[in-house]
Amino acid sequence: MLRKLVPTVIGYLLGNELQPVSPQNRLPTEPKPANADPLLTATVTVDTNPNRDILGNTSSDESTAAPTLSECGQYHTLIWTGVKTGAADIDYIVQARSTDINSGEPLANGWFTVTADAIKGVANSWFRIVITAPGGLYWDQYRIRVQQASGTQVLISKVVGVRH
Repeated sequence: MLRKLVPTVIGYLLGNELQPVSPQNRLPTEPKPANADPLLTATVTVDTNPNRDILGNTSSDESTAAPTLSECGQYHTLIWTGVKTGAADIDYIVQARSTDINSGEPLANGWFTVTADAIKGVANSWFRIVITAPGGLYWDQYRIRVQQASGTQVLISKVVGVRH
């Protein structure tokens, strides 16, 4: 005679204690809060303009250039993923600045460069860039500029902010 075995949950750990499961004491179903937030999804045509950001803004005046991302002080890391449609490398510069907590105005003119490098790969290839610094980022605004040496290609981007 064959018997069918049915797996049954008898408990779960809460801290260091085993919590029994019964019809009166069910498994917890509330999801754990995420520590990451999607901040931006954008598509831009990259060309030779060194001031173009991933939103398409092209201001050359460092003191008035619009940020690509704002209100980011709670994030210690940014994760930038996407696809580049051409084979040419895309040079990028990630810049940051802090703002006045009351007015939202930048504390100083210009931007601080966090990192600069290139997105490499064949046409229609994926990329993932982790933007961080020792001790975390925690600036209020970021500007992500992209440029290539010649020609154009489309860059599709998503940026996620990671909290502790």
